[in-house]
Amino acid sequence: MIPDQALEATSMRRLLAYVGASLIAGGATVTDAENEVRRLGTHLGHPDVQVSAHPTALTLSLASGEPSTVERISSGLRLDQSLTVGEVRRDLMSDRITIAQAVLALGDARRIPHRYGRAGFYGGLVLVSMGICLIMQPVVANVLLAGLCSLMVSALMRGSTRHALLGALLPTVAAFVVSLVVLGSARMGIIDGPLRTLICPIAVLLPGALLSTGIAELATGSMVSGTARFFQGIVQLLLFCLGVLAAGLVVQMPTSTLTNTRLDGLGWWAYVVGLAFIALGITLSESVPWNLFGWTSLVLVATFLTQTTGQYYGHSLPVGAFFGAVVASFLSTLVEATRANVPRLITFLPSFWLLVPGTLGLMGITTVGLGTGQAAAVYDVLGLVTSIALGLLVGSALALPYKRIARRMHHLGMLRR
Repeated sequence: MIPDQALEATSMRRLLAYVGASLIAGGATVTDAENEVRRLGTHLGHPDVQVSAHPTALTLSLASGEPSTVERISSGLRLDQSLTVGEVRRDLMSDRITIAQAVLALGDARRIPHRYGRAGFYGGLVLVSMGICLIMQPVVANVLLAGLCSLMVSALMRGSTRHALLGALLPTVAAFVVSLVVLGSARMGIIDGPLRTLICPIAVLLPGALLSTGIAELATGSMVSGTARFFQGIVQLLLFCLGVLAAGLVVQMPTSTLTNTRLDGLGWWAYVVGLAFIALGITLSESVPWNLFGWTSLVLVATFLTQTTGQYYGHSLPVGAFFGAVVASFLSTLVEATRANVPRLITFLPSFWLLVPGTLGLMGITTVGLGTGQAAAVYDVLGLVTSIALGLLVGSALALPYKRIARRMHHLGMLRR
């Protein structure tokens, strides 16, 4: 291979590796990331791209027997950074930018500053925590306490990026600190129903997406990645549980009060305000542009209504979670297909928090550890996670014909990009 060709091949490998690694860092499954890399490679003149993706690294070559490139995946991306990755992919598929420009843009994606600053990050997580509490434990005192505790969680999250030890212990430390405050408040009679309340501030850290993504990857044949994600999610749940149990011992809270009991002191409108808080909070904390707020809210509300309806008529939480996941996956994929400037991850990930497999998992494991629940609760969580993963697969499959039609219409100029 002559020097110019070798340089071009190196740039192409670097580009495709950046794209795949960025998709995984943004929350995509390794299966979706590999498919997108192959699709982009085919468009750029390399139809025989060989790619093997994992949660922490991606290996790629332009053809069998060719030199390969390994790209490490060190941390996740904010939603606005994932938006930049989506714009680069779209521009590449439309031949609007060069390979060199795309490589530079993808390399700079992680350094994009938060558009709303530190106040947006903290304020957004406060709103998310209060919104989740309005849905899970709608009592004024509990909602306000959840918002206060989220400030401590936010501070720990920012500190964990600078201190490796805190980063490793973040699940346990965050659960312990929040549980101390919430259980102490319950001990003094300030709030009731502490278990559901203490979950809300740490919900943004819970590994619900990790568990469901792992199941989805196992279902699509990505055995190594799926197994790794699933068991990592289980370990993180146990670390969170350890923090809650430790705080319970310190406060000496009677175990009879630590049950999965929902109080309702606000009525139906708490759901409306809760959804609005979650949508607004995610926009602020994840630095999402305001022009995408409507799309995010649309998928969020549709997911919640479907999940609630399925749970009511199906008399089962997994049934509601399954249909909620179908709608979240289908609708976010459909929005991306018809509005190319609205990446699927931007609208899908916020909706995923409403499916709360990690939240219910932590409550189930915690009640078993406290002796206030039954071991069957853990099996119920596994059933819930599996239902969500299957719902994601079904939703994506249902959207495939519409994606093909939308691509053809984009190609003919019938849809606006």
